[in-house]
Amino acid sequence: MEQHKSWLTGASVMLLLSAFLSACSGSGNQDKPSSSPAASNVSAGNADKVTLKYWTWSPSAEVYKPVIEKFEASHPNIKVELSIVGGNSSSPYQTKMPLALTTGEDLDIVGVQTGGMPKQIESYLLPLDDLMKSTIGADWQSKFTPNSIKQLQSQTSSGIKFLSMGSVGSMVMYYNKDILDQLGVSAPKTYDDLKNIAKSIKDKKLDILPVAVNAKDGWTLDEIVWTIAGQQSSIYNKFHYNSGGKLDSPEYTQALASFKKLFDDGIFSKKDIFDLDYDRSKTLFTTGKAALFIQGTWEANMISEKVRQDNKININDVGIAPIPSIEPNGKPSIRSFIDMGLGIVKTSKHPKEAAQLIQYLTTGEGNDALNNQFLFTSNKVDAKIDQSLLTSPTAKESYQTLVSLVANSTADRNNNSKFSDVTGNEIQRYILNGIDPATEAKALQKEFDTGKYPN
Repeated sequence: MEQHKSWLTGASVMLLLSAFLSACSGSGNQDKPSSSPAASNVSAGNADKVTLKYWTWSPSAEVYKPVIEKFEASHPNIKVELSIVGGNSSSPYQTKMPLALTTGEDLDIVGVQTGGMPKQIESYLLPLDDLMKSTIGADWQSKFTPNSIKQLQSQTSSGIKFLSMGSVGSMVMYYNKDILDQLGVSAPKTYDDLKNIAKSIKDKKLDILPVAVNAKDGWTLDEIVWTIAGQQSSIYNKFHYNSGGKLDSPEYTQALASFKKLFDDGIFSKKDIFDLDYDRSKTLFTTGKAALFIQGTWEANMISEKVRQDNKININDVGIAPIPSIEPNGKPSIRSFIDMGLGIVKTSKHPKEAAQLIQYLTTGEGNDALNNQFLFTSNKVDAKIDQSLLTSPTAKESYQTLVSLVANSTADRNNNSKFSDVTGNEIQRYILNGIDPATEAKALQKEFDTGKYPN
């Protein structure tokens, strides 16, 4: 669900990159393909130099510039001609890149957005097993987390045809440690802890929300309900992969009922959160008007003190925790999925060099540099982050929590964005109008059965 991701600001991105690479600036991109300042054509007298043409939608040319320059410095026979297609938005890219493949555009590497795109373009991509064996080693798959390999294998019908730089997950709970300290409580680990935080705020008559969540945006509520469902069952994967999962099943109906408890127990407030959009809910948290904030792992940069300072977030310490299991038999968990894929086009004249760039961006220093920006959680088994970005015990513990949650997710995060919006709007109605969970579950399944939302 790319349209819902909120990445770092340009200033914070470059400041974080400076911890790993020299800081650079870059120009923005519009809707048409645009070349990165890092790219240049093969110069006269340098006929042995290979130029790789690489199209993607994210990160921006500004972010990529120092990363690619470092690759070119260590691979003097390769130049990378980077084009950000669609101005960092996935929607134009979803149309422009597949069309370019069908018309024979001269491309070497393409960014692959997980979900529907891999099946659409896999016939234009090279199988990567042999290339990775010669580039990384015979045991190349062991360099990636097992879950990411499993997800890569599920995306194409004949072997792995793209690799991903990292994974993205949702939903997690961000907490303001200053407020929790003021309340005399710790980060919530159980549902009783969560209820206690809400009760303590009420008892102390603090003018803050227990939890800021953008309930005005239906997709977020859909994400939260699926997160709750994943605490107790594998219903999401069964539903998404058409293996017997139904929205009117006991598992999903229970998730709706559990979600309602958040309102019944005073953790969520109808009068406060249904008017909150994404920006407003985040602002309430970052200005100290909410103890907790629920959003995807793409907001994990807030655990970095430098990011908070650069963005004038006046909170001393921010942590990450999974949403506690609402039912006693559940397990706190998230959904996650591979993101920012890289595939080699079959017609590429330079597959060996293209494989070297993919290795650099997935298991090499390029991946480390991008991982330091919290754009994703790396799929490398030995992934590390610049420890200077984690200046408190809370930040260090939270980063390990993030890595563990993403690597050990109980379900994929591979959404049907259009249906997610519809579902979220129905969940809003369900809560506001006091509809029975079973009735709501049947209504959602009936809508899905219309066939307007292919999984």
